[in-house]
Amino acid sequence: MLMSLLALYLFYGGSGTPPLIADFNHAKAAIEKDVAAGPRKDEVLAVFNRAEDTTKTALEQRKKTTQKLLGVVHRYDAQSGDIQPLLNQLRGEISEYQEQLVGYRFELKGKMSREEWAKVFPPKR
Repeated sequence: MLMSLLALYLFYGGSGTPPLIADFNHAKAAIEKDVAAGPRKDEVLAVFNRAEDTTKTALEQRKKTTQKLLGVVHRYDAQSGDIQPLLNQLRGEISEYQEQLVGYRFELKGKMSREEWAKVFPPKR
């Protein structure tokens, strides 16, 4: 049970991904509404679509790695040397995903005005 909780923490808590999916939906709707129609809007939506695809792919890969990890940690004879490589792999996947999202963030910033940004990404209260 403890290892299952650890795996779930790494899967969900490691990157905040589930709330991010809801934010994607909200931001995409705001882009549709608040960014002027034209090629730039299409570029902004294309970045968003890539970010969504990256998120879906990362979630699928993280799920596979987590399932492998659970398969190992549930084995009575599992050793640290069996578990640590999978934990390292999971951390690497999370880190790579986070780096990609940061890149998308700056790509979006380069395509949006400050005013559009404030409408699409209002400050959290």
